[in-house]
Amino acid sequence: MANSDRQAALERRRQLVVEQWNLEQEVVLVRSGQALSIAGSDLHHEFRPHPDFAYLAGYGVPESVLAYDAKARQWQLFGPRSTADDMVWHQPANEIGLPVDDLDDWLGSRERQPLIEGWDDRKIQSGIAETRLQKDELELSALRSAAVTSEAGFSWVYENARVGMTEREIQIGIEAEFFRAGAVRTAYPSIVASGPNGAYLHYVYGQDDSLNPATRTIQKGELLLIDAGGEFGGYASDVTRTMVVGDEPTDVQSFLWQVVFRAQELAIDRCRPGEEWREVHLDSARVIGSGLVELGILRGEVDALVASGAVALFYPHGLGHLIGLTVHDAGGYPLGREPGSHPQSRYLRTDRTLEAGMITSVEPGVYFIDAILADPSVRQQFEAEVVWDAVDPLRGFGGIRIEDDIHVTNDEPEVLSGAIAKPLRIG
Repeated sequence: MANSDRQAALERRRQLVVEQWNLEQEVVLVRSGQALSIAGSDLHHEFRPHPDFAYLAGYGVPESVLAYDAKARQWQLFGPRSTADDMVWHQPANEIGLPVDDLDDWLGSRERQPLIEGWDDRKIQSGIAETRLQKDELELSALRSAAVTSEAGFSWVYENARVGMTEREIQIGIEAEFFRAGAVRTAYPSIVASGPNGAYLHYVYGQDDSLNPATRTIQKGELLLIDAGGEFGGYASDVTRTMVVGDEPTDVQSFLWQVVFRAQELAIDRCRPGEEWREVHLDSARVIGSGLVELGILRGEVDALVASGAVALFYPHGLGHLIGLTVHDAGGYPLGREPGSHPQSRYLRTDRTLEAGMITSVEPGVYFIDAILADPSVRQQFEAEVVWDAVDPLRGFGGIRIEDDIHVTNDEPEVLSGAIAKPLRIG
């Protein structure tokens, strides 16, 4: 996209935010954030700008500030300047806007105006979040490019993953392909979980012990769940595929995979303006619940099983979340709407009416999570609804999740990650 188009998009975003804020004389500061040092060292964590700053400024430079003067209806960008000593060790900072050292003088000339830090005021932050909900063409281009990088990585998995490889080997391979295809970084820590590890929703290499991280070798006929994606231009891709490696799927593996796939397909078709996301989520739980009843895992009427939380024992998370400058993007809950207490929805990251321009993941799943299924109080509470004799042989099964990124449009939903195949078996 040409620089003129990019600048026009940034100006349009700022105008939309100003309309949301409806301020008269305040000064608002939106900061990019600072590079954070690693405790006990002279190193720093990788810098990522605050997404509100990235959205409105279009840069990822630390220690920068975007200021808005409501009285003058003026935006001003401030960025750091590198000294000669800095440039002995590091390349010079991108010189954006005015020097950040000039910020105090700029504010001093407006000293009678109330000062607001963007993320310290809920109204200000909400105003940006509401504007970020509908992605413009600049953002959609980045999101589509991010999905292309993810496709390259998953294609590598389908062609190369096999029995005897470790989770770590596959993580390295998929991420290398993300980068080769143009990803700047991964959108989040990649989840590569084999066998029973697939039951941990956010299983990540090294989080058990960063000095002595464990990695598991894939066994023949096991499930391999990969939840990973590339990031492009600051925008995330978030894709999950689950496959049996090196053998024909068992009847249970095939049946549950098809249940999850069916729940996802039905939910994707519901990603249209005017749909209530909470209802789409609950309908996905009904599909999962029906499958578990048919398999003999649950017994009873499906609506009652969803209402009681019996289905949530095997499908505990929300159907999806908004995606953009962060993988779990801003705006999931509008002002005035808070998370509910329904047992099937307590982890729901989004609860709002869908609108054209939104990007959401759709990721139903089924898991056999031992921390839940082995709990005596849970077993007693759901004694009438869960067929424990059928469940216990499946403890260690892992999990199945299928996830795609969906662009809500005024026509058919656009599946940004739709080019990524969904094989049931690989290797």
